[in-house]
Amino acid sequence: MLFTIVSFLVSVCLIPVIIKFCKFYSLYDTVNSRKIHSGEIPRLGGVGIVLSFIICATVCFYSDKSLSFFNAAPLLAAGSLIFLFGILDDIVEMRAVFKLLVQMIATAIVVLNGYCFRQIFGLMLPEPVGILLTFFWLLGMINAYNLIDGLDGLCGTLALTALVSLGIMLYGSFNEGTAICFILSASILGFLVFNWPAPNAKIFMGDGGSQFLGFMIATIPLYSSNDNFEYNKFLIMLVIVSFPMLDTIAAIWRRIRDHRPVMSPDRLHLHHKLLNLGFSKRNALIMVLLIQILICTTVVLSSYMEKEKGIILLAVAYLFMISFYCVIHYTNRAVLQKIRLENEARNSGITPKL
Repeated sequence: MLFTIVSFLVSVCLIPVIIKFCKFYSLYDTVNSRKIHSGEIPRLGGVGIVLSFIICATVCFYSDKSLSFFNAAPLLAAGSLIFLFGILDDIVEMRAVFKLLVQMIATAIVVLNGYCFRQIFGLMLPEPVGILLTFFWLLGMINAYNLIDGLDGLCGTLALTALVSLGIMLYGSFNEGTAICFILSASILGFLVFNWPAPNAKIFMGDGGSQFLGFMIATIPLYSSNDNFEYNKFLIMLVIVSFPMLDTIAAIWRRIRDHRPVMSPDRLHLHHKLLNLGFSKRNALIMVLLIQILICTTVVLSSYMEKEKGIILLAVAYLFMISFYCVIHYTNRAVLQKIRLENEARNSGITPKL
């Protein structure tokens, strides 16, 4: 508890220093057609999150003899690699192929140390299948949290709730994971003080921060835990990360459908759709937060239920998320269609039939 509080305070103290540093060296997030902010906003907030986390986690692991730094070493080493090259990308934009290579190396560090999915619903996976599934899982989550980081406070809020949920579920079975979850959550909370849209963020997380959080959230559950969590682990994680995962799947699909590069940007992510529907940045974030809290609460409850009942509850939660995303998607499409027809009619002088 003490290190959680300290992590929050260190983060709150570091972020203003980073804001001044970014302003001094003109390290701002570039405004372009797909961004929804205006003005010069510093983009290295992830530095504050990760530094406060590393400082407090290191002291915590060395002062608490019940925690083994060795158990968490592969996770922290690979996470640091993701973070460092993410920060480099924030400062000097790197090619997508090189970024993917770094992510693959970090993923390999985790997998080669024996951390991977071994079973789904009690069915043991062949080792090559488990390794391959883990490999794509980690790569997917690293980039999913990066893609969802397009609205003030969104990525940090989703990561915070996911980590708190994981920390609760891992308590008593993987103490190192619990410590990491709560200390990192506190670091994120300190960052959100400056990133929350009130009315606008004072600093952005940057690729270094979002990719690091995606990696940590995806990797922590790969460690051993209690039986119920292990049994439903894969479905639990699908539900916890459903917001960024569904958004990423939709983004990949529409780019393939439109014959565009998978990494090409657009303005059709979930947060863009919510803004198109008339939500303010703050209200869109609050709605996502409330749904995420509901989903995470459901996930935590499922981990304390009988295995089969937990599966049913998780399946219902995931279907709810898919339904929510579909409603937002098709409502947004109808709104854009209406606007397009009105613009065409205005240009031609004809009243549109809606």
